[in-house]
Amino acid sequence: MDVRVITLRYQEGQQGFPESALRQATAGREVLEVREHFFTHGNVPHLALVLLLGDGPSDGFRPRDPNAPNPEESLPEDRRPFYRDLKRWRNDRAKADGKPAYAIARNTQLAEIVKRAPKSLADLKEVDGIGEAFCRDYGQAVLELVKGIPPASADGPADDGAPGREAGA
Repeated sequence: MDVRVITLRYQEGQQGFPESALRQATAGREVLEVREHFFTHGNVPHLALVLLLGDGPSDGFRPRDPNAPNPEESLPEDRRPFYRDLKRWRNDRAKADGKPAYAIARNTQLAEIVKRAPKSLADLKEVDGIGEAFCRDYGQAVLELVKGIPPASADGPADDGAPGREAGA
């Protein structure tokens, strides 16, 4: 087993990070684990990667397990459009900010936001991995996107918040 740390500098012309440096760092070996840290230095995005490499050969670098479940599939059918809207917003925002999409929020975090349907920044911070910086930079936009999500209900329609009926009415 071997640990390698590499830092990749964002390539404007490529609109991403150079894959060749990553391929060279892994040198065809099995990637057991990847931990990433996104940061900017001199107003240029960078991606630091800690790679845990196995002893055996690899059939290529896969940052995401292709057998991992799609977070959208864990959502009720009526909430999936909110997930797709949130994902589209995140991808557009990442492109505008010159960041990889996961540096803003991972798909699992987006699904959790849709499940919880937060109504405040405090509610949003209850999602694992969402903190002050996310809320400062993106919180209001996210809350606006999820404000139309109906409350979850196990038995029938959601409570509309209307007062109960009076006896004899």
